Amino acid sequence: MRINLPGIPLRRIQPKPFALFWALCATVYAIVFVGSEFAGSPVAGAKGLISLLMQWAVVGSAAAALIGLMAVNRRVFAVCFPILTGASTIAAYFRLTLGLSLTPTLIDLTVTNDMSTWASVITPQLIMLTIAGLDLGLAAALFRLRHVAPPRHPLVWTAGFLIAAMAPVSFIPRFKAPVIARIPYSFYFACSDYLTNRRAIAETRTTFDRIPATAPSDAPTVVFVIGESLRPDHLQLNGYGRPTTPSLSADSTVVSLPRMRTDQLYTHVSVPHIVSRADSLNPDIAYSEQSFISLFRKAGYRTAWLSNQDEVETYAYFMHEADTLVRCNGARSLYAYDKWLDTDLLPAFDDFMQGNGGKKLAILHTIGSHWWYRSHYPDSLAVFRPEINSRIVSELTQEQMVNSYDNTILATDMFLARLIGRLRGLNAVMIFISDHGEALGENGNYLHGDDYEELHPTACFVWYSSEFARRYPEKTAALRNNASRPMLTDVMFHSVLDAASISTPALDPSQSIFTSR
Repeated sequence: MRINLPGIPLRRIQPKPFALFWALCATVYAIVFVGSEFAGSPVAGAKGLISLLMQWAVVGSAAAALIGLMAVNRRVFAVCFPILTGASTIAAYFRLTLGLSLTPTLIDLTVTNDMSTWASVITPQLIMLTIAGLDLGLAAALFRLRHVAPPRHPLVWTAGFLIAAMAPVSFIPRFKAPVIARIPYSFYFACSDYLTNRRAIAETRTTFDRIPATAPSDAPTVVFVIGESLRPDHLQLNGYGRPTTPSLSADSTVVSLPRMRTDQLYTHVSVPHIVSRADSLNPDIAYSEQSFISLFRKAGYRTAWLSNQDEVETYAYFMHEADTLVRCNGARSLYAYDKWLDTDLLPAFDDFMQGNGGKKLAILHTIGSHWWYRSHYPDSLAVFRPEINSRIVSELTQEQMVNSYDNTILATDMFLARLIGRLRGLNAVMIFISDHGEALGENGNYLHGDDYEELHPTACFVWYSSEFARRYPEKTAALRNNASRPMLTDVMFHSVLDAASISTPALDPSQSIFTSR
């Protein structure tokens, strides 16, 4: 029964327009949650700020389209939107407090770590903020149920939102990377990449199951360092005019191979090529065969893959081929700008070297000279100035780019010097090969986004201990004789096996840098 009070007319709450409700939800989400992904992004001026705002607008617009897809149906929105705001609150919290982003490696660590590990990062602040995020989503869902008019022509709205949501990841290639690396898209794509990696890891590869591999009981310790974006002409070791490798240059047992080249210009294709029998004529072998790691294991070596980069499908199998896998900084996004240093690998390397006796192979996959350069060297090594001060390359001078790039090489030199210091008293050899080079302003090109000539020459050098030289004088002599020869990274598979004196039919000595030609 409806009762009207005298003199007070009954007022009905008018349903709010769907478009206005959607726009309000999308705007709040873009400012609060998408905005958290851009916190700390360095820009130097108005041009950089405008560029950053445009990128935020692209990611925010894509998020708005996803929210619109949910909101067309009020029941779908009631279920999905609170989940989205709750999950986004957690992601924003870790991004702002610990610099962590949602990556396949973070998901893997979440799955494999026990609860005691994660209990240390579940704080009262996180709990309260997550509750607040869920409450925000629930409040919006209730308002949508009770006070928002259904959209006219819902199929048209749905089609429009679907096209807008798919456009940045399917139809506009330049938008894909920045969109899928950030929430809300990263929730899907990080999980998808994680599952893809798991399928790659589970592949059955039997390349060397019936191929023998043996090594003498006193075979050397082998350390194989995969560098990142390091070009040979910026090494003092190779005659560069700046002191970028003071430690390596002062060590007479470091032999550089300055004419090494690669045909693979991106990490995800270069690394599989380097560790497998793939060559320039048979590149697909990298995705179907085992690596030299399996042969080392057959020869009695303990093996470890120590990674300072995220796990990707193309080389996930090889990472798990090793007896030990340690990920450092695995939850870092390339869109984060705090320190991300290769010296973080040293504690894991020390643990591996101290555990279990016998022959050892350690593969260290470094972050090296990857963009954003300033993340990859400590402030104490900011020797060359002015440095970069904006993530927008067009805002920077070539001098700033080269200076900061050269500072990353100083950091690599320091890291390798510390690594060598741990090996000096052993029968040991360290081989360094970068995945590709880097463009530094030649013809207006920067970084490694396309096929530039500057990406093909790649830094490569070898260090060996005095004990290694005493036991294998023919190998060190061949290495020095081969140093000036032009080579492709095809030789790495055979060279690493040869360095360890592993005897196996899989080894082609003519392809080794340790064999006279």
